[in-house]
Amino acid sequence: MGSNPTPCTFIEPTAVFSNAKLVEFGMWLLRKGNRESTVQRKLKYLKELKGSPEQMFAQVLAKDWSDKSKECALEAVRQYAEFLGVSVKKPKFRAYDNRELYVPNPLMVKQFLYRVRNLQLRASILIAIETGASASEVWRLTWRDVNLQGRTLTVTGVKGHRTWTYPISNELTTLLLQLPKDGERIFKFKTPRYLNDALWRYKQILARETGNSDFLKIHFHTFRHFAISWRYFKTKDIVETQRFARHCNIQNTLRYVHIVKAWVRENEFEVVYADSKEELTKYLSEGYELVAKTEWGYCLRKPKMLLS
Repeated sequence: MGSNPTPCTFIEPTAVFSNAKLVEFGMWLLRKGNRESTVQRKLKYLKELKGSPEQMFAQVLAKDWSDKSKECALEAVRQYAEFLGVSVKKPKFRAYDNRELYVPNPLMVKQFLYRVRNLQLRASILIAIETGASASEVWRLTWRDVNLQGRTLTVTGVKGHRTWTYPISNELTTLLLQLPKDGERIFKFKTPRYLNDALWRYKQILARETGNSDFLKIHFHTFRHFAISWRYFKTKDIVETQRFARHCNIQNTLRYVHIVKAWVRENEFEVVYADSKEELTKYLSEGYELVAKTEWGYCLRKPKMLLS
């Protein structure tokens, strides 16, 4: 049981996770002090995986699971490797409290957007960033919803969202002008699910190129979370943010009032925080503009050069 398995052990999932092997591993977990419910959960994760432990680690990170599920699955794979006598290094994975929405910082969003080469996909992402539209709402957009001359886009709400008309950027207008108008709908994706599936390759590339595994946490709906959080950060107005998000119930908007201090320095403004009136006076003398008084002090900003 403690000897290294032969290479073919990792080729076929049926060879790795036969019922006998799963039972044996489950008993091993129980002897290690795992509760029965925990063992059942870990075995359930393993049934979804195949290949070597390193390959299983990659599969877990790419799954559309919650952070806590991924954390548990990674530990299950590590323990399975230990059970087999294989030495592996578990990837570092920072799990977020699932009661809080995961919102990437502006630099990550910008990196993601400009890494996408497909015009339809990039336009879809930019619509979500500028309007907070969901995948279903983007998929349903028709050419009647867009006014390219006036640079506006009307998003018809689904799942309790209101309908709203948004101003759009020159960049988004230019992208839309490049798309073929050979049908009623703007985008030719067969289903809204394509938008999530199409992101998978870019998540893997960016995580590998930057060494930042948080890119693997991004799904299409993440861009809506970012758009709403970013609107609240810039306006500090929860009612205006509710209008932007098209929420019927303001309680849904209040979930986004968790501005992440880690990414405030990476937007179009240089942002600082003053803990006292003395610091406030100092920053004002340096050309900063007072934006709002927040729970941690005074928030000030001044324009800076945008990243290309």
